Amino acid sequence: MIDNEFHKAWLLHRRSYKERSVIAEFLVEGHGRMAMVVRGVRQSKSRLASLLQPFHQVLVRWKGRGELKTLVDLELDRFTFLTGERLYCGFYANELLMRSMIPGQPVDGVTDLYRDTLAHLNQNAPLEPLLRSFELDLLELCGYAPPLDWDALSGDPLKDGMVYRFEPGHGLVPTNGRIGHHDRPFCYPAALLKALSARDFGNADFYPGFKRFTRQAMNPLIGDRPLQSRMLFTNRKRNLSDPQSLVENVAFSSS
Repeated sequence: MIDNEFHKAWLLHRRSYKERSVIAEFLVEGHGRMAMVVRGVRQSKSRLASLLQPFHQVLVRWKGRGELKTLVDLELDRFTFLTGERLYCGFYANELLMRSMIPGQPVDGVTDLYRDTLAHLNQNAPLEPLLRSFELDLLELCGYAPPLDWDALSGDPLKDGMVYRFEPGHGLVPTNGRIGHHDRPFCYPAALLKALSARDFGNADFYPGFKRFTRQAMNPLIGDRPLQSRMLFTNRKRNLSDPQSLVENVAFSSS
């Protein structure tokens, strides 16, 4: 069966398939994450090669009834070019979507979130607030957002001056001043948690804690397997012999 309508889509990931083709994973508006065979794209004369790139908004049609579709047509709808750290952030967002979305199961609001995030990346928005907001919004849309405003034991609002231990899947528990060595990475002052809940990114001293918290909160959704896109952040200041090769490896290698 061929879908005769074009649908807005963004390439999240691709991997080689047979000799001349690829399997492309798209985020498709109204359909969620979809895998499609793109035939002949690895040939030198393929017109699709330049269009099958991350972050471009494209229009796609496909055929097939199973989970793996076959791309019928692809047209460019809007260019988006990211460079430097913003390119790395784009790959990070793509990998989070790949890990958090079940193929063929759309999640309301995710395409709008992704489109807005790409627009802000392209407009030089501050990166830390943008990434933390993307993570929190994705958690909320997928039903995994942890409560940030109240004590999981009593149900009371967080108290100023208190320190809370984050227990993924349960919530925030007051430490009552007892913080063991192994608990410290999971403990946060109420002021930091309240700021994160309010999306108040005015205090840069909170940024490391924000990042640590959202990573812990993401684990139940995406698992604890290392993210390839974090290689880019880890290696961005090193003297890499072939930085473009690293980028392409993270963008297009098998997950």
